[in-house]
Amino acid sequence: MPAFDHVRALGDTALGRRLRELPIDYFRATMEGVHHLPREGGALLVGNHAMTGLDGFVLGALVARETGRHVRFLGERNLWRIPVLRELLDAVGALPGEPGAATELLRKGELVGVYPGGIEDSWKLTTTQRYRLQWGNRAGFARVAIRAQVPIVPVAALGIDEMYDVVAREPVLGRTLLGSPRYDFPLALGVLGTPIPRRVPQRYCVQPPIDTTGEADDPTHVERIRAATFDAIDQVLRTIR
Repeated sequence: MPAFDHVRALGDTALGRRLRELPIDYFRATMEGVHHLPREGGALLVGNHAMTGLDGFVLGALVARETGRHVRFLGERNLWRIPVLRELLDAVGALPGEPGAATELLRKGELVGVYPGGIEDSWKLTTTQRYRLQWGNRAGFARVAIRAQVPIVPVAALGIDEMYDVVAREPVLGRTLLGSPRYDFPLALGVLGTPIPRRVPQRYCVQPPIDTTGEADDPTHVERIRAATFDAIDQVLRTIR
């Protein structure tokens, strides 16, 4: 049995449900707009990202609690180059951010989660970038949803950027390990300046699904869906920016 099937099976047990509640309880996390999450069939959950990716664990736990469904998250592909981490990512059902694999999962009726901003959105500087989406012109998620013929469900996460103060990014270790300045590790301060995240209440606001009818090779269709997703999340983030 693949590693993720074991995790999925564990999630349906009393122990699994208790473990699932741990990140929810720690961050006192809540979810609004649960009725927008489909109870069956494929859908692409798209959101803003936080330091260390802890928000993915919280969001996945909330979705599982509210719907009984498991989210398969797409991650930064280079993370699978790091021993131990890649085994952990595989175990929790994460996949390298590759369009073909994501499309296949969606067509099979899975819930797939993606953070278009990736590393840039996760490692935002507190002083200038908090709650500002770092997506650039990335639109691959829109093409994937169009090809899979599934809706996009935007999820705006509040509270996640207060877990840490990201004061700077170091210029050596990340680019040495992964080959690019975009991987410069953040200098992130949590509880009392430690790597432990602050216990800040988190609120996940699920927005109405976005229709993805169109042609994946038509830039106009892709941009319409990308912009609609961006705006749905940004309008919520604006309220606390």
